[in-house]
Amino acid sequence: MRYIALLLMGLLASPSYALTQVDIFSAEVAINAEDKQPEQVARNTGMEQVLIRATGQTDVASNETIQKAMRKSSQYMSQMSFGESNDQSTLRMRFNGAQIRSLLTQAQLPYWPDTRSNILVWLVEEQNYDKNIVWEHSNSQLASGLQANAKERGLPLTLPVGDFDDITGIATSDLWGSFVSPISKASQRYPVDAVLVIRAQSSGLRWTLYDQKPNQLTSSPKSPVTGSVSGNSATASKKLVDQISNYYAGKSAVTVASESSESILTQFISLNNAQDFFQLESALKRLNSVASLDILKIQNNEVTFRIHLLSTQQEFEQEVESIRQVAKVEESYIEPEVSPEFETQDNTMSVGDGSQPASEDVEVSANETQIIKGSNLSASSETATPNNNATDVEVDAEPSEEVLEIQVVPAKPSLVYQWVR
Repeated sequence: MRYIALLLMGLLASPSYALTQVDIFSAEVAINAEDKQPEQVARNTGMEQVLIRATGQTDVASNETIQKAMRKSSQYMSQMSFGESNDQSTLRMRFNGAQIRSLLTQAQLPYWPDTRSNILVWLVEEQNYDKNIVWEHSNSQLASGLQANAKERGLPLTLPVGDFDDITGIATSDLWGSFVSPISKASQRYPVDAVLVIRAQSSGLRWTLYDQKPNQLTSSPKSPVTGSVSGNSATASKKLVDQISNYYAGKSAVTVASESSESILTQFISLNNAQDFFQLESALKRLNSVASLDILKIQNNEVTFRIHLLSTQQEFEQEVESIRQVAKVEESYIEPEVSPEFETQDNTMSVGDGSQPASEDVEVSANETQIIKGSNLSASSETATPNNNATDVEVDAEPSEEVLEIQVVPAKPSLVYQWVR
């Protein structure tokens, strides 16, 4: 036992990276036999928990693309088994990390990486004017609530062990008064990335977050983040964890702006007016197999979409054909796509209107705006209107002396449908 204690103290004393790997993609949910489809409800609940941890957003289930994906939650699972907790059957699930990250990309939601800051929590509870520090082994309902809610959000928390060094190293008054020097000194034995001081009273909680390693609190201090929550122990602990989690998710989460690995170019013809176009676009977005769509080209009575899929192409085709006004026609080919990397000479260039010489006539797809250097090109359903002439798209570009080559991407096969009344 002595050797284990020495080893643990050695690990605590040695310098290391404190960032903690969080298990984002696992969930265990109680099965409610009274539900109409108990296992399906449990799977959806587990997937929602995973998505909340992965994004840092508690309202992730309100996203339209996420709602579609959760109808087929089993497709995102890699493992499933049954268990038991508190005399109740549970469903243990592990979701596929790559698929979940791809889904977040399709839904245009941020991903909060699973390597996260470990936070040391100094919690002081006041009861009947008596203040006490809560240690790891303390029987504190508030501390248990903090840890349970932090696990749900994927927020790593560490409570001090409360051994001789902790008890003699810091006083309750130091924490209650937020005296940085003793807090920094007492916290340095823990390999953490931040220090959170919580002062609990009957009216609620007040907290101070020092988003620095403990030794930096005095050597290179930064202004702390502060906040407060009201309510009883259960509600206050949840609110506090949500506030801290939202802070770190907003700081660390990234939105991956890349195309879905499953996408298809689809052309629709015989659209007679704007009403037809918007009706078609709305119908496509409602399909369970569609994550999102990009408008590539609108010309005459035709529109071409790149459609990002949540399912297989076969399932998508079946759903499209269920739209009453759509009829499939023989397979065709989209005109060659262009990667619009070109020398920008003027502040404004009209693209693809047929009025310029062939050498300057370059067609630019709306979903490729982000790769045009120095330009601001946009096309959306609100501004794109099918008509009998090719739609002019303008590119606002800043002058540049850099000469870039035009790369023509080979034509890709597409599905072609006709809009019928």
